[in-house]
Amino acid sequence: MFMRLESSTIVPTERTVAFDYDGERVSALEGETIAAALAAAGRAGRDIYRHTRTGNRRGLYCGMGSCYECLVSVDGRQGQRACMTKVADGMSVFAQDSEHARASGLTPLASEPVAAAPREIVIDLLVVGAGPAGLAAACAARSRGASVIVIDDRSMAGGQFFKQIAPSHRCERQPDRQFEQGAALIRRVRSMGVAIVPDAMVWGVFGPHEIGVIATGEALLYRPRQLMLTPGAYEYTAPFPSWTLPGVTTTGGAQTLARAYRVAPGERIVIAGNGPLNLQLAVELQAGGVNVVAVLESAPRPGLAQWRPVLSALREAPGLIADGLAYLAKLRAARVPVLWDARVIAAEGHPRVERITYVRGSGTATLDCDTLCVGYGFAPATDIARALGCDHSFVDRNVGYLTTDIDADGRTSVPGVLAAGDGTRIGG
Repeated sequence: MFMRLESSTIVPTERTVAFDYDGERVSALEGETIAAALAAAGRAGRDIYRHTRTGNRRGLYCGMGSCYECLVSVDGRQGQRACMTKVADGMSVFAQDSEHARASGLTPLASEPVAAAPREIVIDLLVVGAGPAGLAAACAARSRGASVIVIDDRSMAGGQFFKQIAPSHRCERQPDRQFEQGAALIRRVRSMGVAIVPDAMVWGVFGPHEIGVIATGEALLYRPRQLMLTPGAYEYTAPFPSWTLPGVTTTGGAQTLARAYRVAPGERIVIAGNGPLNLQLAVELQAGGVNVVAVLESAPRPGLAQWRPVLSALREAPGLIADGLAYLAKLRAARVPVLWDARVIAAEGHPRVERITYVRGSGTATLDCDTLCVGYGFAPATDIARALGCDHSFVDRNVGYLTTDIDADGRTSVPGVLAAGDGTRIGG
């Protein structure tokens, strides 16, 4: 049975609601997403979402609204993302079936705006993205007298790095430094009089001074004097056979369940890929009472042969290296295997993942699991910047990606448009 994570500092609010999923009644905590509620419900198949045209099923994958794999219909509205949509008492949810959707005709993707014409808002600075970079930019601009609004498509500020506890839970005290730093930054932004607008979907970018948004059912047209883009980044993985099986998720998607909603994505979890985020997730899940079968790290074990990349990493991000060493020590103390130079090459199972195959050195081996979390790094989110015509550069790293070009002051090639954060340079 899937489970809610154990914690002495974070407890459920115990305000419960109930909704129907594929005709079955599901109990949930008020303030959590459909995806979190289904993962916590713990019945096989309940965290399996849309049907593809070929009859296959999909599960929770990115957990941040980017991949659209967890599509469901909610009260007749098709195309809703289970990882982004909060539960409500009495709602009717169905796994989205492409055949059924075509047969039933077009259905609304969102509620009708409350007014026919959008409400226009003139502002000195509009910040798109409420992660660390966006919040810091808002503070800097507001401290110099600018009027500032921050918008984000998620329901909570903080972004991926500073993701906060959902309203379904409360903190007796901040459980770690990362939570505390994020909460402090959000409090500072709000205390300065900056409005943070959640659940804000940018649907039209007509120019630097004309941004169309729908936020909680209201149509808005922002006319900022300056536009700051801080969209952050998204995870990518290296595809392998059956990587789309339900139960295969990104590391960040699993961490959102764990950190924001205090839900484990499974009972027997393998974490694979590269980087300290995988180690952090393993530590947090193990501390919450979950069986972490193994961590597969694609990099070789650090040693004298790798002194150049190790030295470079120490110069670039000494804090991350220190965190990584601390995570490794905790995993070693908990007897969680960390397998170096190991990469997943296949997954198998029905209806969700049951086993993975990995290669290590010249041999292959298998591990039984019900969840595989995969993370090989990040790629900048540059869609708005590219739509505006900002110059970009190709970075030949991992699978390659584009970054938005900026000068020393954060100005892009388009007048009136600034950018900062992981959209301009992956820093972690």
